[in-house]
Amino acid sequence: MSYIVIKIGGSTLTNLDDSIIQDIYRLKQQGYQPIIVHGGGPFINTALAHNDVAPEFKDGLRVTSEQVLSITSQTLIGKVNPELVSKFNVQGQGALGLNGIDAQLFDIEPLHQQYGFVGEPININTVALNVLASEFIPVIASIGLKQGTKQQYNINADTLAYKIAEVLEAPIYILSDIPGVLIDEKVQASLNAKDIQKYIEQKEIYGGMIPKVQDAVLAIQHGCQKVVIAAGSETHIVEKVHKGDTVGTTIH
Repeated sequence: MSYIVIKIGGSTLTNLDDSIIQDIYRLKQQGYQPIIVHGGGPFINTALAHNDVAPEFKDGLRVTSEQVLSITSQTLIGKVNPELVSKFNVQGQGALGLNGIDAQLFDIEPLHQQYGFVGEPININTVALNVLASEFIPVIASIGLKQGTKQQYNINADTLAYKIAEVLEAPIYILSDIPGVLIDEKVQASLNAKDIQKYIEQKEIYGGMIPKVQDAVLAIQHGCQKVVIAAGSETHIVEKVHKGDTVGTTIH
């Protein structure tokens, strides 16, 4: 099966262009199997503010206490995911809302306790993804469950998307609030692992972009075909990336 993993960032979701959904349906009609992974940072921050909780980040990851986890889970699973699925199903049919708790899509390896309840997805259930993607467009929220327990974990959505792309040996399109990886305010058309390490050391790549690009390198080393980071606000950006137009940053 010809999978394409598309990660839609929370900032892109706040003003999602209908052309993104149209492009994804077109890929499905052409015989591809798109799998959507989404975050929801701005929505989570709003929910935290309503509860007088200040967001905290370390190494580009959201520090997730028990209270933050509860709010994050409620926001992603109860609000962001169904609203995104609804937008898909208004324009077509077959989008299916999921998270890591459903069908045991993946297990969790907890990260260092300094991050709180933050986990890395492991053991992606490719059997379930094969079945689901053949009939539907899976739309996956970045919340998971440590199998054998009742403990949920927050997951970096980029990391989840990369892990899925790895095991499916698929390309991945990261739709972000920026037009690509910016160095001196200029989009880099392509980057490799050596470039990325250099720019991180020089603090040209920082914050949330660090795990995004580091995970991209790991994903490619473990089977992902291609990583493209591009502006989710650009009309028909998915079609442009898929056609190989000169947009965004390709990591190789």
